[in-house]
Amino acid sequence: MIFDGLRVLSVGSDLAALYAAKLLADLGADVVLWEPPGGHPLRADGPREGLFAYLTTSQRSIAGDPSPWLAASDIVVRTDPLPLAFPIADPRALVTVDISAVGHGGPDDALNAAGLTEEVLQARSGALSGHGHLGQTPLTIGGRLGEYVAGAFGALSALTAWRRASVTGVAELCDVSKLEAMQLTMLTTPTLMARFPGGSGQTLRFVMIPGNEPTADGEYVGITTVTSAQWRALLGAMGRDDLLADTDLAQMFGRFVRAEEVNAMLRAFTESHTAAEVDRMCHAARVPVAIVGNGALLPTFEQIRVRDVFVPQPGGDFVRPRAPWRFHGVADRMMTSAPHAGEHDADAPWAARPRPRGRGAAPSAGADPAARPLAGIRVLDFTAFWAGPFATAWLAALGAEVIKVESVQRPDGIRFSAMMRPHQASRYYEMSALFHAVNLDKRGITLDLSQPEGVELARRLVAEVDVVCENFTPRVMDDFGLDWDALSAVNPRLVMLRLPAFGLSGPWRDRPGFAQTMEQLTGMAWVTGYEGGPPIIAGGVVDPAVGVHAAIGVLAGLAHRDAGGEGVLVEVPMVDVAVGMTAEQVIHHQLTGEVLGRRGEGGVYRCAGGPDEWVAIDRVSDPLGDAARGAWCAERTKEAAEAELLAEGIPALSMRPGHLGLDDPQLVARGYFEPLVHPDVGEHHFPTWPVRFDRGPDRYWRGPAPTLGRDTDDVLRELLGVGDTELDALRAAHVIGTEPLMQP
Repeated sequence: MIFDGLRVLSVGSDLAALYAAKLLADLGADVVLWEPPGGHPLRADGPREGLFAYLTTSQRSIAGDPSPWLAASDIVVRTDPLPLAFPIADPRALVTVDISAVGHGGPDDALNAAGLTEEVLQARSGALSGHGHLGQTPLTIGGRLGEYVAGAFGALSALTAWRRASVTGVAELCDVSKLEAMQLTMLTTPTLMARFPGGSGQTLRFVMIPGNEPTADGEYVGITTVTSAQWRALLGAMGRDDLLADTDLAQMFGRFVRAEEVNAMLRAFTESHTAAEVDRMCHAARVPVAIVGNGALLPTFEQIRVRDVFVPQPGGDFVRPRAPWRFHGVADRMMTSAPHAGEHDADAPWAARPRPRGRGAAPSAGADPAARPLAGIRVLDFTAFWAGPFATAWLAALGAEVIKVESVQRPDGIRFSAMMRPHQASRYYEMSALFHAVNLDKRGITLDLSQPEGVELARRLVAEVDVVCENFTPRVMDDFGLDWDALSAVNPRLVMLRLPAFGLSGPWRDRPGFAQTMEQLTGMAWVTGYEGGPPIIAGGVVDPAVGVHAAIGVLAGLAHRDAGGEGVLVEVPMVDVAVGMTAEQVIHHQLTGEVLGRRGEGGVYRCAGGPDEWVAIDRVSDPLGDAARGAWCAERTKEAAEAELLAEGIPALSMRPGHLGLDDPQLVARGYFEPLVHPDVGEHHFPTWPVRFDRGPDRYWRGPAPTLGRDTDDVLRELLGVGDTELDALRAAHVIGTEPLMQP
């Protein structure tokens, strides 16, 4: 186990804190859960007890005085406010992870004590404003995905801070904001999308087309066409080659404008075939596709079964997801049963051990407590689109030198998601908001890996780095001769991160998959949608969620290497991460025989002042029914409704469009946005991370995203000693370059 011996005290009262501790336990940490009298608030009879067991497997539980455990802990995971019965006002360890609703250091800190649920926070984050059908009630994403993502950031920040604090001996606090986690992951960079060249200046609410389409056998099939090439491939599968020249439909917004026409065409196709038939036809055309799953269907899918994504719950009569990472050559943790409340009160607390620790302790010789935790790490980044670059963006922000690899033949596909088209701007490929957001602070090079010279240069670079990251389908790197066996032979200390959609083995190994595919397959879409309506995808949250888990995997891989000297292959399939975040559906179905349904539009009410003024209210705490509360809200502005409800102790927040994040006083006060200037798009305020480290960095971003191939010459000169004559020859052969040779 990679973090065997790491001591974690879990004091969290919500799902986010439990999930953060779960991920640390998955990696081998000794996690002790403190529970208040009567047990943890997420314990319950029946199916919820199954979810709690999933989250606390392999942990210990204490209900007595936690002080002796705290005194010798390495990491404390806590929520703010602390549980009322917790006897220590300010628990600190060498690393403390504090997960709260809106974070600390802003004018709205008092909201952390208001009992805000995820559904309510979605309104403030902007996520609510961007989901659902225009003209209908904005839609809350189901499944508590924001809690899971915030918890994953808690684990990631803990391990990042631990890498520094365990050397310096100086205690650190990681301040994690659920609000910021949702703003960052539940919409696609809304502040940038609105303001980048070609942006609309606002947050648009729409449902992706194609999406989850009904089939002849009563099921739904999810079809994803992120790129124009995928749309053209879908047209071929549908027998509609007559539309190949229609450039408007090749773009997502163009399909939205002609939604009635496109939806009719799509459903004429899907409703004339079974879900399995549509799945086969799209797969044959290389179109990302998935039969829409739920708690009953998900464990039956072939790839899920063959790869043992679900494993038996120790001490339970149900299956649950395995850990989201696979460290090749490293044994998984042997799981033990989830604890009963206070089961380990008689255990001897951790004994003190000699090592630098504690607030105010003198740093170890030569260790700088203000240095970025990943300073000195070099990463060769072959990833593209969102999930992979999101992971490597964290590494860059925390100090690693990240070298992003593209080619002039096939640049990162997310470059072509810009709102500008070639006829509007010749350098449109430098104007994608999402590309910028996840590639800040990186060096950019180009290498054509289809040419021997490009592959040879890549191999030589591998020998000079600590980490290699890629998220192609597995056959791509294998075909280039850049698989794990080849690269580890070049660099035995290498940590290689691979992010396949469905894993490195199994019958779906070479299937492409995007975030939408995972949301459709794993049940995220199933629980999101209007009452009585079809499932609706969560909108891409899987990509950044996978990125967070992948960054955790890299940190664990580096810890493994540093401890034993050998590198490791870290496999983080997108589907494994998504399955881990939808475990409740599968567990609920096994324990009750019921399939959880859509969350619906309940709890969101229209207010006075305009056609798109809404407030979100926690339905559990609200004494009024929907009809009465709807009438009450209609008589008030959303701001007045929010203020009155909060004053009554009812969690509620008014809906704010995502693009208004730059005006949010809490986000601004916490420095969530940072300004940078780019030569093609000018100055913009870029989102950072939902974590503030009290030991720094005070600012995450040091430079803008690279233009295509910007740093190729410098990197090849510095690391490989390539001279001007060779560089000129490589440019002439288009092995390297700075302008794309393809059109979207």
